[in-house]
Amino acid sequence: MKDRLKNVPLQPGVYLYRDKEGRVIYVGKARVLRSRMRSYFQNPAGMDPKVRAMMAKVGDFDYIVTGTEVEALILESNLIKAYQPRYNIDLRDDKSYPYLKITAEKFPRLCIVREKKDKVSRYYGPYAEVGLLRETIKIITSIFPLRTCKTMRNHRPCLNHDLGKCLAPCTGRVEPEEYQRLVDGIVSYLDGNGQQLAEQIAAEMQRAAANLEFEKAARLRDQASALKVLAEKQKVCMDKPYDLDMVGMLGGEQHKLILVFKLRAGKIVAKETFWLKRVIDEADDEVLEFFFKRYYSDNQDIPPEILVSLLPPDTELIQSWLKEVHGVRCRIWKPERGEKRGLLDMVMENARLLWEEKMRDESRNSRILQDLAHTLDLEAVPQRIECFDVSHLGGQETVASMVVATSGRPDKKAYRRFKISAEQNNDTASLSEALRRRFQEARQGNPAFLPEPDLLLIDGGLGQVNAARMVLEELGVEIPVLGLAKREESLFWPGRRDPLRLPPRDEGLRMLQRLRDEAHRFAVQYNRQRRGSKTIRSALDDIEGVGPKRRRALLLHFGSVARIKTASREELAQVPGMNKPTAERIYMHFHKY
Repeated sequence: MKDRLKNVPLQPGVYLYRDKEGRVIYVGKARVLRSRMRSYFQNPAGMDPKVRAMMAKVGDFDYIVTGTEVEALILESNLIKAYQPRYNIDLRDDKSYPYLKITAEKFPRLCIVREKKDKVSRYYGPYAEVGLLRETIKIITSIFPLRTCKTMRNHRPCLNHDLGKCLAPCTGRVEPEEYQRLVDGIVSYLDGNGQQLAEQIAAEMQRAAANLEFEKAARLRDQASALKVLAEKQKVCMDKPYDLDMVGMLGGEQHKLILVFKLRAGKIVAKETFWLKRVIDEADDEVLEFFFKRYYSDNQDIPPEILVSLLPPDTELIQSWLKEVHGVRCRIWKPERGEKRGLLDMVMENARLLWEEKMRDESRNSRILQDLAHTLDLEAVPQRIECFDVSHLGGQETVASMVVATSGRPDKKAYRRFKISAEQNNDTASLSEALRRRFQEARQGNPAFLPEPDLLLIDGGLGQVNAARMVLEELGVEIPVLGLAKREESLFWPGRRDPLRLPPRDEGLRMLQRLRDEAHRFAVQYNRQRRGSKTIRSALDDIEGVGPKRRRALLLHFGSVARIKTASREELAQVPGMNKPTAERIYMHFHKY
């Protein structure tokens, strides 16, 4: 590979390092490709240990030349998202907070979601207080009565319409243009234009009163009052209507916390929390540059200013990239004094509090894990614990779950699930199959199953634990195995008949119980999903003319198989892509008797 480096051009571009199986394990950009790539092929003794570990796995490299460094930046961001390389910085965003979502439909809905699942809907948040968010929606819908139903299959108004909470677009009583004006009003308000909206409503109220439309005027008066209440609940930071993002970074050697506050029209409208894990000891400014590329590549809401606690290594390049990608001129800078410095200090204080909370949790979890290792007589403190459970209903659609706790905290990215092919009504055989597949994947180098656990927890008693031990011995895996039975909350070791009973308030026991219960939840969820899919297939597969596309269209239109069964011929014929003969066959299929 060193000989090939001589042919790498002295131009800007993106380089990719691949392992011996051809998998991309690292993506980087460079102003001068050859110089940057040569820096990785120095004497291993002088390398950072993590870089040395990465280069030991490199079997080949590739590169892509770009015209400018900005183009390289764009390409690097796209490739990292596409390949998810193992040795690039791991970005973990906080999905515990809800978002407000305005759906991308002909008649959009306003709803609460926990994560961003598409790029066409509008999202606002996340919001720290769910209760306040629900109250906010209540007030907003009193001003802007959008529909709440997921499917528009009613031909008469529902109770929400009678209560003045919906314009009933499902009945054709409102034109799309009029409905869109409501949506635009919500968007305007959530974008921070509350004062403008209040003035608009006040003007309409006066016109309605002048035209003797007293009912309309009264409705607008109530909307204005609700808007005032909602505005009072928003934190006004500045008298000046600033539109800007504030990005603060804090952290230690391994992890970084990045906190983003969005200020629109002088009000804080959103806060987002991100945890980043450094992989090969990137400098702080490099971590921040990575964050900018990931966060703002898909974010369409780019303000004129971004305040930062630390400037990226090439601020001008990032600004050019934002202009190239989004067509927005944005200034990235670090204020040293004045009002905006005060705003940034507020962000950093919030980051400090979050960081201290995380450190306290980690310290507490570390102590609990150390005590647990002592109680269980383990050779090492278990930093990664995996728990397995099996779920089925009468032997149908048997599945298994694997949930992971890293340093005592759930690691949901590492969760895995298995569709079991063994004897369907045999929990022990099903567990053995799941364990065998999990460790065989690890032995084959599948990064999705690496690293291996320090402790294996089984939801069950002595029989399940002994079965797990047999699988590990078969594969030559030496990992402690422990069973936690639900009935008496007792701990079982392989080959030992007498269980270990810890005090109910023991913190180590409680940590294991939470992990066991999470494995049970994850397995049951997958089992229900499997059974639901099977029910849908069995209910619709036998109908002539109903293929995968029409099945999806039917479920999207009606929401469930039960509603499809009760639908009329006319309602079935209204499904997109449906024709009358097929609608008739579906109707007759469910109305044979």
